[in-house]
Amino acid sequence: MRELIVTANAPASSSPVSVATRGNGMVFVSGQMPRDPASGRIVEGGEAQARLSMQHCLEILKSAGSGPSKVMMTWVYVTDLSIKPAINMVFRETFGDQPPARNLVEVRDIGEGALVEISLIALA
Repeated sequence: MRELIVTANAPASSSPVSVATRGNGMVFVSGQMPRDPASGRIVEGGEAQARLSMQHCLEILKSAGSGPSKVMMTWVYVTDLSIKPAINMVFRETFGDQPPARNLVEVRDIGEGALVEISLIALA
């Protein structure tokens, strides 16, 4: 059985819609937060968007009944590989030096104003 959990508070997300899917003891989360939730304006810089996107994904993960300690795998899509060091810093701050801090970064067109999209796989 799969259950789709759509975060109720994702107006700042541009594309795709931030979601969590839970099934077979696992949770898959994908989300981005390029806009400041308070002002709705695009947040400048890869580090700032990575921080907001990480916080956003962890909130979605929590709403799906999981948490950061249960994350097994992560990956990131970016529009510009030059922001990879900023993303790695945010991941190390969140997860320490153990996996999943060692993330896979790929280039992909992820939507207007978005620099960073984070996906997580965790135990439910």
